[in-house]
Amino acid sequence: MTSAAQLEAWLTEFAASATFVKSAVSRPKQSLVWATERGITAVLDLTIPIEGNDVELRIGLTTFFPHVLPFVQLVGDTAGLSEGLTAHVSRNGDICYLPTREAVNDPSNPLGVIHEALSRAMETLLSAWTASDNTEILDEFNAYWQVSARPGSAAVLQAYFTPDDQARTLQLWRASDRLTYSPVSRSVPWRRTTQGRASPAVAVADDIQDINDFSPRTTPEFGPASRTVLYLPLLPTPVLLPPLPNQRWSPDDLRRIVRASLSPENLTRLDNLLEHRRSKSDLIVLGIPRPGREGVGAYELISVQLDGMRDNHVLKPSGGVAGVRLQPGLVQRRDRQLIMQRGGSDDTLSDKRVLLLGCGALGGHLAFGLASAGIGHLTLVDFDVFRLANTFRHVLGRRFVGKSKVSAMGVALRERYPYLHIVPHFERTEALIGAGIDLGTFDLIIDATGNSTHHLTLAGMLKASTGHPPVLLTWLEALGLGGHTLSVFSEKPGCPRCLYSEPSAPLFNVASFSAPGQELGNDTLGCGTYHTPFSDLDAVKTAEMAARQAVAMLKGEDTGNLLRSWKGDERAFVQAGHRLSERFRRAKRKALREGEGFVSSTCSCCGSP
Repeated sequence: MTSAAQLEAWLTEFAASATFVKSAVSRPKQSLVWATERGITAVLDLTIPIEGNDVELRIGLTTFFPHVLPFVQLVGDTAGLSEGLTAHVSRNGDICYLPTREAVNDPSNPLGVIHEALSRAMETLLSAWTASDNTEILDEFNAYWQVSARPGSAAVLQAYFTPDDQARTLQLWRASDRLTYSPVSRSVPWRRTTQGRASPAVAVADDIQDINDFSPRTTPEFGPASRTVLYLPLLPTPVLLPPLPNQRWSPDDLRRIVRASLSPENLTRLDNLLEHRRSKSDLIVLGIPRPGREGVGAYELISVQLDGMRDNHVLKPSGGVAGVRLQPGLVQRRDRQLIMQRGGSDDTLSDKRVLLLGCGALGGHLAFGLASAGIGHLTLVDFDVFRLANTFRHVLGRRFVGKSKVSAMGVALRERYPYLHIVPHFERTEALIGAGIDLGTFDLIIDATGNSTHHLTLAGMLKASTGHPPVLLTWLEALGLGGHTLSVFSEKPGCPRCLYSEPSAPLFNVASFSAPGQELGNDTLGCGTYHTPFSDLDAVKTAEMAARQAVAMLKGEDTGNLLRSWKGDERAFVQAGHRLSERFRRAKRKALREGEGFVSSTCSCCGSP
């Protein structure tokens, strides 16, 4: 941390050396609420000409400077350029002069950091004051709106729909619409009605499924909606401006701005919708355009609560505004597209259905990888229970000990990922498919059991299935020796059994990095404790490789039947007295990553008869 004396010395030196500063006065931080709120230790007031106009700026340094950038405040300007709203300037005068993380500042040059901060602040102001339209203000409309909405005065409305350019009604849920469960029978939901009509509005969506899909609960969170609200997407017109600091839109402002900022089609829709809205109260959700943005970021949302309407709705051309109360509100977007894209997921995968066989160490990490990638439907199959001995190499934690892995995975996945559909099956693959599960309903089948017998069983099932979806096998080697994926498309030569069809080594996986004829497992405490030794890091690495391969297959970016592998460090394996396979010795890591064909002419499933 930097001392106050050093900070003040830097500011004094800067003021003496900066040629663009007209005057500079040091200020005691104790006299400024702005400084105390931000933990500022040293303050300097500056007068700087910008395009011929004297502008008063204030720069503040915290004890973390120069590793943390200065605060720059707009205090005033003699020409009145800052009257009204200035883009990128908060109600307290803070200038948001560094909108991206890409800018790099050198802490070894503190005077240079101060100079760069002020230069960027001046450029920000000049750009805002000379802008030809209100594009920059619209882009950060919500920041201005929050001031008039007074955060904390009411619940923030959660929006589970993706804003678009179509005016329509949305369903509205109040806090009293949440479902709770009887302590006697959790299977009988009931609606809590103690707050009644006074219960605050908490959520809007096109459909109840959207809001319940977001919930981490495995049971519905909300019952039927209480009422509907209007959603109105606005156009970027000159009149669309947020209220000035410490002010609010009036009901007349709302009508004027909305009717002037709707497309002709949406204005007609609005008038038609208003014919059926005769309540004294109404909630309006406005889509604020962000010019130049497309897709999921094209709109941000605000809300307006209207109360005390009489004969006509405020938004009608002749609607009365006398006695009408307007309360601005905040809206937080929780729609699938925004949540997934913001988190780096691909929402185009949300309708893909994956059948995952095996939820052990590898399958557990893989399930989370698939969900984080954006895959929206996972059917999990495993016939095992989570045990305490699993914890250090499994994605599940100790609270799931004694639970079936599939049910525990379903709970853990839903808690973490919104909009994810999980179907758990606590049974064996043979029983599940024998019971009539249709493999054709899936977009991808993944075998993460790591069991050679299961690979052969699956090969037989696939042969009996007509036009099965693509298949991905993934497994681990012992003691960090490596991991593998095998992609299989039904219309191309190559199947899981091809790996086990080498005449010189019957039923041995030819992709293995370990030589045949070895016992690689451990039975630490005798019968029932047998396991293959590998670390969680090995499982994570292989799961990541498999998840990326799965995404490529689902998106049609990878359509080849290929065996891919990663090759680890053999020292622990060799020190344990095991022998390496010829494939491990000869294969190059780059070639293993790129993949190789694996079809066998002697395969009883897909080879020559």
